[in-house]
Amino acid sequence: MKNLFYLISALILFTGCNNSGYKNTPIAHGNPGDIVVVMNNDSWNSEPGDTLRAVFHDYCYGVPMEEHWFDLHQIPKDKFIDQNRFHRNIIFQEINPEVTEASLTIFRDRYAQKQVFVNIVAPNQAEFVKIVSRNRNNLIKLFLDADRDRWVEQLQKHTNKTVSDKLANKYFITIKIPANYYLNEYRDNFAWISHETRNYNMNIIVYSWPLSDTSSLDRDYLIAMRNMVLKENIPGERPGSFMSTETKYDYPYYELIDHRNQPTGILRGLWKVKGDFMGGPFVSYTKIDKPRNRMITVEGFVYHPNEEVRDKIRLLEGVLYTSDLIK
Repeated sequence: MKNLFYLISALILFTGCNNSGYKNTPIAHGNPGDIVVVMNNDSWNSEPGDTLRAVFHDYCYGVPMEEHWFDLHQIPKDKFIDQNRFHRNIIFQEINPEVTEASLTIFRDRYAQKQVFVNIVAPNQAEFVKIVSRNRNNLIKLFLDADRDRWVEQLQKHTNKTVSDKLANKYFITIKIPANYYLNEYRDNFAWISHETRNYNMNIIVYSWPLSDTSSLDRDYLIAMRNMVLKENIPGERPGSFMSTETKYDYPYYELIDHRNQPTGILRGLWKVKGDFMGGPFVSYTKIDKPRNRMITVEGFVYHPNEEVRDKIRLLEGVLYTSDLIK
């Protein structure tokens, strides 16, 4: 019951408060994946800091290198002034012996537009540790969703409308394609859109296949169909090589969610090229489109060898999040 209380309290408080002077406040700054932690040095170097690191410095799944969920940047309270107040993601510790119970409150836009400010008040350090630990998943989801929503808002202003319109006309799906992405492949049941630089590639693919009696949003089925489609459509540079899914050393993480009021199977994992040495992270959203008797997937994948890619694959998932079937 106590765990349930903390969970419900956090979900209620996550609605937070809006700054009444919203129009006059600056826009929050900072990089995706960064959180500023405001607490004194003694707390940071003891159990409260260890607890925050255990939550946010745990390794996230679906990336080839060991990367944290978030990168924490601690500052003492006397340094929480000027530009530090305008960071996009903030956790603020307040130890107050006069309170009888720990609380966790989320403020939206407290000091800056698009800011998420988490205020954690506790009577002592032990209670601070408990409330952070009990709300681990809620806190991670809060900051993940906040970073995603900021990116989605930017997509509304910087969309490659030409490519988005082509996808809507041919595949009956709406999706906000970033302005600097280009359409490379545009076939009946497969499209490939990419942003390429000297050092890395960001890719979005859309593919579909006929609905059958064996079709489902089951993880193993989605992996099997992914492998079949990619083998046919994304060959490697070496003869006989092709893109596939890594399942031996790192099996994809699966989640079934309601997205745009439709059941959606999400895979997050690693892709590889069979017969070559290329690979990287991918994320895919798959829906059953009964009116058109098909299943359709929108997927993002990154190629940036020997470099951290956490934020890049999250940006691509933000793009996928804008997708919806045309009714």
